This record gives sequence, C-alpha cells and structure tokens, in this order.
Amino acid sequence: MKQKPKSGAARLLEIAGSKKYMLSLSALLAVLYALLSLIPYVLVYYILKAITMPPVDTALVLRYVIWGIAAMLAANAFLYASGMASHTAAFNILYELRMQMAAKLAKLPLGFINRNNSGVLKKIMADDIERLENFVAHSIPDLVKGITLPVLTLGYLFTVDWRLASVSCIPIVLLALIIPIMFNKKRLALMTAYHRSIEDMNTGIVEFVRAMPVIRIFGHDAESFERYSGRVDSFHAMVTQWNKESSPPFGIFISFASNATLPVLALGLYLYFSHGLQLSVLLLFLLLGVGYIRSLFSLSSLGSQLSVISHGVKRLDEVLFSEEQQAEGTALPGDGYDLRFKQVTFGYDENRTVLRNVTFDVPQGTVTALVGPSGSGKSTIAQLIPRFWDVQEGTVSIGGTDVKQMKPEALMQLVSFVFQDNFMFRQTIYDNIRMGMDKTEAEVVAAAKAAQCHDFIMAMPLGYQTLWGAGGVHLSGGEQQRIQLARAILKDAPVIVLDEATAFSDPENEFLIQQAFGKLIKHKTVVVIAHRLSTITNSDQIIVMEQGQVAGRGTHEELLQECALYQRMWDAHTRAKSFVI
Repeated sequence: MKQKPKSGAARLLEIAGSKKYMLSLSALLAVLYALLSLIPYVLVYYILKAITMPPVDTALVLRYVIWGIAAMLAANAFLYASGMASHTAAFNILYELRMQMAAKLAKLPLGFINRNNSGVLKKIMADDIERLENFVAHSIPDLVKGITLPVLTLGYLFTVDWRLASVSCIPIVLLALIIPIMFNKKRLALMTAYHRSIEDMNTGIVEFVRAMPVIRIFGHDAESFERYSGRVDSFHAMVTQWNKESSPPFGIFISFASNATLPVLALGLYLYFSHGLQLSVLLLFLLLGVGYIRSLFSLSSLGSQLSVISHGVKRLDEVLFSEEQQAEGTALPGDGYDLRFKQVTFGYDENRTVLRNVTFDVPQGTVTALVGPSGSGKSTIAQLIPRFWDVQEGTVSIGGTDVKQMKPEALMQLVSFVFQDNFMFRQTIYDNIRMGMDKTEAEVVAAAKAAQCHDFIMAMPLGYQTLWGAGGVHLSGGEQQRIQLARAILKDAPVIVLDEATAFSDPENEFLIQQAFGKLIKHKTVVVIAHRLSTITNSDQIIVMEQGQVAGRGTHEELLQECALYQRMWDAHTRAKSFVI
C-alpha cells in the first residue's frame, strides 16, 4: 500500500515538483521581471530629481528615459518567458496526472468505479485536475512576483525614507492579520462541503439528463426532478454561505488596501511642508509606496484559489492512493470450472455487512439461480465472482482456486457477465460486439446470430458497420441486451454471470433473449439473478437469499415444499401474472 500523501500546499508543491526544472526557470524569470519592472519607477524618481534641481541635464534625463523603456521591454520579455515555462510545465503535469488517474482506475476493483458515479469521477478527472493548471501555470509565477516585488520595493523605499516606508507597510500588516481569519477551521470545513456539493450537483445533472425521456413523458420539468433541483439548490445555498463567511474580512482588506494612498499622502504632505521632504521623494512613494499593493491583491485571492485546488487534489489522492486490487497469483484455475462460495462475509464499508457466512457450490455445467427480496445480496454475490470487490472473510473460488489468487486479466478471461445496465460505445455495432477481442468477422456474425440480433443489425443502414450513438443509430433496451449477449457468446468464457439480464425486455425480446441464453450457457458454469421466477424454474439449483444469508437451497419443487420465503415469492409471482386491468 502506498504511503499516505501529503496535504495542502505541500502536496501541491510535490505535484508541481515533477517539473521542477521548468518551474524553477519560471520562478527565476519571474524574479527578474519583478526586478526589472521596478527600475522604470526608480528612474522616474531620478528624472523628477533631475528636473526639480536646476540646471536640468537634458542628456541625463534622456538616458533615464531610454533605460526605463529598455527595462520595461526586458521585464515584459521575462514575464512572457516565465509564463511560457510555467504553462509548459502545467500542461505536462496535467497530462501525467490524467494518465496516472486512468492507469490507477484500471487497477482498482471494478466495484470502486460502480460506487463512484460518473459525476464524481468527471469532477475529479476533469475539473479538479484542470484547476491544477491554474495553480502551476499562474499561481506559482504570481506567488514569486507577489513576494519578490513587495520585498524589493519596500527594501528600496527604506533606503530612501524609512518613515514613509513604514507607513507603506500597513497593507502587509493588515493582510497578515486577516489571512488567519479567512482560513479558519470553519471556512475550511465549508470548503470541503463546497466540493461535496459540486460532486452531488454533477451527479444530479447526469441523472437528470438520463431521466429526461421519463420526465418529459410525465409532463415534469427540472424543478420537479428533486435529485437535480435539490442538489442545485444545495449548491446555491453552499456558495451563498461561503460568500457570507468570506466577504467581511476580504472586504476589509480590499477597503484598506485600495485606500492605502491616504496615510502615505498624509504623512508625506506633513513631512514635505514641515521638514523639507523633497517633492521627488513624495511622488516616488505615491507611485511605489502603494503600487506594490497590486501584487498583494493577487496574493490575497491566491490563498482562496489554493484552498479550492487543495481540496480537489485531496479527492484526486483518494483515488490515486486507494488500495489496488491484488494482481499477483496463478493464471488458471486448478481443476475445472466449479464455482464455490465458502463462508463468505462482505460489506461495502465497516458499518454495513451485506453478506454473512454465505456458502454454496455451483458445479461445472450447471445453472444456479439466485432469488430473494431486493437488498438481500444477490447482485453483491454476482459482483464478487469477477472480483468487482474482494471478500473480507471466506473465499470465492473457481476450479478450487481462490479468485484473489488469480491475475485479474486471467480471471476476466474466465468470466462473462451480462448485467441489467447495458453499455454501448460510440463505435460501430461490429466493434461493440467484438470489444477488441481477437475474433474474426465470421465469429462476430455467428455470435450475433446466436444472440438473436443478426436480423435487426442487417436492417440498419450499414449493417454491422453502422455507428451507434450520436450521428448513428440508437437501440432499444432489449436490442442492447442482445448485443451484450453477443459479446458474452463471442467471449465464450466458461463461467457466466447473468444479473437481471432481461430487466428491460418486452415479452417478444425476452423470448429472443431466452433463446440466446440457451446458446450462451450450454456446458457452462452459470449463475443467474432474476425477479421473474418463471424464468428460472428449470435451474439445476436455486439459492434463496434473505438479508445477506442463505435462506434456502434446492430445486424449484423442493423449495416450494421446504422454504417459506420462496413459497411467498412464488405466490406473489403467480398472482401478479394473473392480474388484469
């Protein structure tokens, strides 16, 4: 397991350190920019001294002007070069992080992907990583300029007049007092809640888009879709609260900093009229004594930006430092393809156990059906077979070999699963069936025929080369299920897991899918989950689940005699079939 990651600014600097040479160059160029950008103001001071002390040396003034223009041009050139270096580093860091994230997700249990929905992962991979570009490309150079420029400016001003220089330090003192207020524990907690709120809103938006057909059918709108409108309202309330907490201290700083000229002007006029302060010195402080504050403004906003980015990186690290699925072990099962659950206990978290001491065998070449009320653990059992999750206690084995001792890629070759949620890629129907497997066109067509989808594919404009999705065709739920069955038939794995595979099918599609099942499961080790009990009455074995435990085991006839829960379920099923309007 990887070492616990750093947090906050230390973690941001660690990430940025992967391109430390480019960023060091950017920082050095930013320092040179700060130094050269100060020179024109100093030269203005010398010009004022020259023209206020006759006789005026015109040649000297002209040289000052030329030097000032040269320094200004050079400063902007260094600023541009600094930005180019930091942006180059930023884009390379973003690329590396996204590649690391993709590689990490490929090594995590598949259940992790299922639990972290697309809205959450989209925010992490797109939004949170993208914010790092602002930190690396802009914030680091701005931080260097924001520190260097005030230090150089005030250092020079103290050599000219320490009294006015001391007054010019007031904005820095205010900033030092306000920063702890702006980043107290309450506001940091708000920042965490803000990120959670964004994730919830992203999830709500995705669900709203997916539910649009149903919403439109029933005449509802976005306001009536509670998961969407409620999460948007929560995000609005969170931002409002955040602004209320942040605005007072930030407003105080901005007010004082924006009027920092007043104390410098007041003391400067007093010294000018009473102690003979030179006019050129007064003008210098009115320019430089408050001019450096612009960089303090960027530093004050930088703190808020870093807080947002740090919380985003924390979410990123929750993925990058998650425990990977064990990838070592033997490549193949020891003896045949019998499936066995032995005293399996499993929970998605420490506070909720889903399965308790589950034990059953599925002999090779037989069909075992899992039935039970919703939430009884049927789908969890199905997900443990291909190691979507690893059990906490007990073993799940194929051919006598614990699935945790198999390499994930080898296990995936042994197991095909057809779930109720169908996923299609924006590719051709042919590629959606083949899924990158080393199969010929004839084998793909044969699998499609076995899955009862060849006919509707050939009715499409380009047959198997028809594009699915935007710009192509769309398929019904039953048609997509048959495409998924064609994938499983083409894969020809010895162990089959079917989880509610006919959930979205009408009677005609269900009949065709059942025909495809007959070809898919022949001579295989099969586990089937179904709510329609009539579809599994001929199973070799039926396991009845209740509250994460095995409540009954046997054939359909045996369970009708021996298992009260199965009897109730069968009675409810038969009554539902006879119900008419």
